Amino acid sequence: MSIFRVSHKDMDDVEAQTASPPKQRRITFLAILTSSLLHDWLAALACLILALGLEKASPRDVYVLKETLYWHSFPRKANTVPSWTVPVYGFIGPLVLLFVARFVQRRPWPELARLWAALCLAFFLTGAITNCLKLPVGRLRPNFVRTCWPNGTMVFTANDAWGGYPVCDPTVPQSDVDEVRKSWPSGHSSLSAAGMGFTTFYLLGQLKPFSQAACEGRLWRLLIALLPSFGAVAVALTRVLDYWHFTSDALTGLAIGFVTAFAVYQSIFPPLTHPRCQLPRDALVPVGAAEKDKYPPSGEDPPSCVTENAAQT
Repeated sequence: MSIFRVSHKDMDDVEAQTASPPKQRRITFLAILTSSLLHDWLAALACLILALGLEKASPRDVYVLKETLYWHSFPRKANTVPSWTVPVYGFIGPLVLLFVARFVQRRPWPELARLWAALCLAFFLTGAITNCLKLPVGRLRPNFVRTCWPNGTMVFTANDAWGGYPVCDPTVPQSDVDEVRKSWPSGHSSLSAAGMGFTTFYLLGQLKPFSQAACEGRLWRLLIALLPSFGAVAVALTRVLDYWHFTSDALTGLAIGFVTAFAVYQSIFPPLTHPRCQLPRDALVPVGAAEKDKYPPSGEDPPSCVTENAAQT
């Protein structure tokens, strides 16, 4: 029975080994102000304010050559993709996708907050860039003549033999007059590419079709990841078919959105060829001697692929 006796000294040793964990460091107000996550949200908020502030501004009044008006005489059609739907599928949709992915992958909440901040920054920055270009350029839409002069009577100021500054019919609302002068670049295309493009880059990182860690099924992974971007291209196509934009307007908008989304994505995630490209840069452990064996440098097969190839041969 003596083997079950525990002395006071042994009890003290056990209590010392099972001491309560240290208290978490208190998050001070200064730490919150200096956090990079807060700075990301503030940057996104600044871009949102700039984009909304420029949305209702009037574009520059441009000189129009009369011989080029036939390029702007297409019929005025309804939008296949209404403007109010762009934030729904291009912004709210990706937010919900990231929220669901957080539960499926059991990722920490701070990572989700950083992803949301990155998506907001990409979307709002794209809107700000688009509006900053629309206003000084003032390019006329393809349906300008039908919108500005519904009765067919063309009126110009500073009129000469070649052209002048168009004056729209008084019955046309001022909002339509301003909107018909904002053709380049396409806002539908740029915002769709920003939101859906960010979703594509996120899926490419999670599905890893370009990563060395993916051994099989690269093609279907790539196809699924590209589906959101196909949707953005389809939206841009409708803008041309509805005579609201020229082809160059839509292509420029797509380029602005995709480039902005990729730049923001790469700022928080490693390259898509990285073995652990599904993790943010902050979550990656610095590569040491032990990590070099587990994740070989670029150009070599990952251990999993090497093992499978050896087993097949």
